[in-house]
Amino acid sequence: MKKYARRLEIRLEPRQMEHLKAEARERKIPVGEIVRETIDKRYAVSRDEKIAEAQKMFRLQLPVKDWETMKKEIETGYKR
Repeated sequence: MKKYARRLEIRLEPRQMEHLKAEARERKIPVGEIVRETIDKRYAVSRDEKIAEAQKMFRLQLPVKDWETMKKEIETGYKR
């Protein structure tokens, strides 16, 4: 088991705690592990890195259709 150097205390709404406890029971892991996983996912890529990647995509100047057409294309691809 890992040894953690810092302690964090937070207050949750009852429904939030119930969601965490339910997932912990289902996965047979501590609630704290779920919280650590969530923090790791949230900060896996920095905000600056996300912005840089978005800027690269914008520079490609790809053709963009109207939202309804794009939504249909996405949903069609998703269903395959």
